[in-house]
Amino acid sequence: MEKSIIYAVTGLLCLFLANDAIAQKEGEFHLDKNYEISAIGTFHLNSEDAEVRITGSSRSDVHVKIDRIQTIKGFTSARSEFDVRVESRGGDLYITERERSGVRVQVGTIRTDYTIDIELPASVSIRIVGEDDDYVVRNVNGRISMEVEDGDIEIIDCKGDYFQFELEDGDLKLDAGSGKLMANIEDGDIEVRRGTFENVDIEVEDGDVILETSLSDGGTYDLRGEDATIEFIVTNGGGEFLIMKVDASVRSSSEYETIQETDHRAKLKLNGGSANVEIRTDDRRVRLSKN
Repeated sequence: MEKSIIYAVTGLLCLFLANDAIAQKEGEFHLDKNYEISAIGTFHLNSEDAEVRITGSSRSDVHVKIDRIQTIKGFTSARSEFDVRVESRGGDLYITERERSGVRVQVGTIRTDYTIDIELPASVSIRIVGEDDDYVVRNVNGRISMEVEDGDIEIIDCKGDYFQFELEDGDLKLDAGSGKLMANIEDGDIEVRRGTFENVDIEVEDGDVILETSLSDGGTYDLRGEDATIEFIVTNGGGEFLIMKVDASVRSSSEYETIQETDHRAKLKLNGGSANVEIRTDDRRVRLSKN
């Protein structure tokens, strides 16, 4: 009986070792190819747990480089299968990650190093859906729309006129941008610099907001936060500011004229334009300044 148990355990260990060796050998995925896209097309990406870098350039096609290496330390009886589907449809390019999980008995740890590098025409738009990814996007001048569960987003020198972001837990940094900005974050900070936006709609449940932008005549700027510090920096233009607050303080630089202030409401004016700014926050503080 004891020998049977020993043989069984030894057999299982050999199975684990054999499968682990296969997993180590098959634990890499690499893709390095060029794909066609329309100059006014949209690049779609659906991924999970990757470091993503997207760069716009003068090229006319899309260069896709994906490297994913999974290292297993310990024993495993099975592993998931990873693949990427690339499709061109109607001038757009779609990249979709596919991972099929198998039955797994594991003792040990799994480490995954996963990078996605995309170089594409600067004129295209991007539509991103991700989970636990971090993104750096540079010089993309089409529309940018991103929906990410957990991860950080950095947008640099993108000169389009439409920006839309949905984040559950992560920070958003936006350097430059114009037109329309929409952002909804549950738990994270937003920092916008060098903006020239005409319409802004930002909502944060728990985090800080820094918005630096010029104000457009007739433009609307709506910022909402439950437990948020909001800093609004105007670089050019002016308008009226309505602040609705529960338990928050309001501070402004000398360029702002206070028209009305109560415990839960403040109205200020900045000469130089006719924009409409509305800020709602429950706690913490609001600061208005001109740069």
